Parts: sequence; C-alpha cells; structure tokens
Amino acid sequence: MWLDDFFIKFIEDSFFTLGTNISPIEVSDVIIVFFWSIVLSILIGITYRGTHRSISYSQNFTQTLILLGMIVGMIMIIIGTDIARAFTLVGALSIVRFRNALKETRDVGFIFFVMAVGMACGTRFYLVGIMLTTVGCSLMYFMTYTKFGQKSLAQDILELDFPVSKDYAQTLSPIFRRYLKYFTILGIDSIDEETNHISFIVTFKKKSKMLSFNKKSELSNELDSKAGLLSEVQKISYISNVKVIDGSNSVEI
Repeated sequence: MWLDDFFIKFIEDSFFTLGTNISPIEVSDVIIVFFWSIVLSILIGITYRGTHRSISYSQNFTQTLILLGMIVGMIMIIIGTDIARAFTLVGALSIVRFRNALKETRDVGFIFFVMAVGMACGTRFYLVGIMLTTVGCSLMYFMTYTKFGQKSLAQDILELDFPVSKDYAQTLSPIFRRYLKYFTILGIDSIDEETNHISFIVTFKKKSKMLSFNKKSELSNELDSKAGLLSEVQKISYISNVKVIDGSNSVEI
C-alpha cells in the first residue's frame, strides 16, 4: 500500500540520508563531529570555570560555551562547500540581535576559542581541534597560575543602596578619601523610585606606618581599612545593604 511505501521512504530519508548531495555513509561523520565538538567544548568549559578568578562567573555562560561549540560544528556540516547555503546562513543570522553585554574581555576570547574548535570539528580537521584545545587550555591554566599580566594593585567592589534624593558623591567622597587609594563608579541600577543600587571599584589603603614585607601585616591593614570604611558608612542612616566583594569573600552590613 502507498502508506507502507511512504513510511519506508520517510525512514530512509530521515535516518539514512543527510541531503540530496550527501551520501548515506557520511552519517558517521556527523556522529564524529558531534562527539569531538561536545568533548572539546566541555574541556574548554572546564578550563573557563577552573581559571575564572573574578566575581562575574556565570554557570549559564559556561554551559553556553559547550552548546556553541556543538552548534558551530553542525553549522559547518550544513554549509559544507555550498556557497548559497553560506550566504543564506549569514542572512538568517543577521536578523538576530544579541544584547547581553559581556562583563569581561576574556569571555569574548573563550567564545572565539570554542567557535574555532567547533569550526575545526565541523570541517573534519579533528586533529587541529584537539591540538587547539590542548594548547589553548594549557595556556590559560599557565597564565592563571603564574598570574601573568597581574598588577600589584588589588581592587574590590563596593556595593550599597542609596536614596535617589541624596547626592552620593557629596556624602561618600570624604569617607572614600580617608580609606581608599582609588575609587571609581562601576554602575547605578534603579531598585525603585526612591532607591538606587550603586557599585564602585575601589582599592583600600594599607595603613602601615613602616615599610613591611609581611603579607599578613599588609592583609591586616587592608582589613582595617575595610572595617573603618564600613563603620563610617554604617553611621549614615539612609544607606543600606553595604557590601565589599573581593572575589573570594564579602564583608556585609
């Protein structure tokens, strides 16, 4: 019956061929691309998580890296050597608008990293993808644990809720000058009509009267500056939810 013929053709076209110009044997290539793009993207995601040291880590971004690597690999298979498909894909993606701002420059690097690996897998350059992942991940771990490019200036983030009706600059500047070596505003977010949530990037002063190479002493002096600033800000009744974040812990009032 025609239903049987239709069902057989449906199964064959769905699972035993990948397109009119692709032979059935290339189903194995798709499986291999899936395998390597996912495995290598997972390694990149693990590297991103293991080398991340700031407070802006996002589990969603790590998962997106893995998904992106697999998708790019599949896109390269779909395009193949067909120029018309490539232009169609560019036109389709041009209508998409990405408005999620990345908080760190290194996140952009990891996006290009995982895209390059996905492209290598999708074009069947598996060895190139493996070598790129190995070298790139090793390089990130090396730069992280050797603290390559790090400056001695330690920066923290100070967050607080401040009323809209008050001038935060006039209120906080005298306190900041007493306890901070450096400060700049990071952002202002509106909580409601009466309150803003303000974030600052700050560097605390080390209140050491004599030159000391003792790290414990420097850390103690920096904590004294933090405690002093928080104590001063706490005395202002209309400021709330004060928090100092240094990446590993936070001091909150």
